[in-house]
Amino acid sequence: MRWDDRFVALERGLVQQAESERHAARDLEISDLVAERVAQLSWADRCLGLVVTVRVGSLGPLRGELAMATADWALIHHDAVTDWVVALREVVAVVPEGDTPCASRSEVQRRMTWRQAWGALVRDRDEVHVHRRDGSSLRGVPVATGLDHVEIAGELVPYEAVVAIRCPR
Repeated sequence: MRWDDRFVALERGLVQQAESERHAARDLEISDLVAERVAQLSWADRCLGLVVTVRVGSLGPLRGELAMATADWALIHHDAVTDWVVALREVVAVVPEGDTPCASRSEVQRRMTWRQAWGALVRDRDEVHVHRRDGSSLRGVPVATGLDHVEIAGELVPYEAVVAIRCPR
C-alpha cells in the first residue's frame, strides 16, 4: 500500500470515528432531554386519557379512564353511568394501562378547584355519595358551595374532608 493511500485510509478512519462520537454525544443529549421532560410530568399528565387503577387512601382501588385532572382533583370515568371525583392528595398509587396518553391538560383544567367541581354537581342536582377522610360517607344532593365547603343533606362538608365523590356520569 502506498503512503498516500495509508494517509487517506487513516484520515477516513478518523473522520468516521469523529462522526460516531458526534452521533453518540447527540444520542446521549437526546436521552437526557427526554429523561428531563419525563421528570417534569406529573402522574396525571402522564396518565390523562388512559385507563388507570388509582389506589385512594381510605377507599381502595378505583379503575376507569382518567378524564380530567386539576390541581386538586381528578375525574375518573368508572363505567357508562358512574364517575368518581378523587382528591389528588388522597391518591397513593396509580397503575396506568398503556403508556401513551391520549390527551394533555390545559392550563384552565390545571387551575380548576374543588369549588368549581362542586358548583357543577350543585347545578346538576344529582345525588352523590361522598367519602370522607375519617372513613364516613354521606349521600345526598349538594345544594350550595362556599369558599371552603359544600352543603349536602343539611351538613357543611369542608372540601379538605373529601376523599372521593361517586356521582352519575
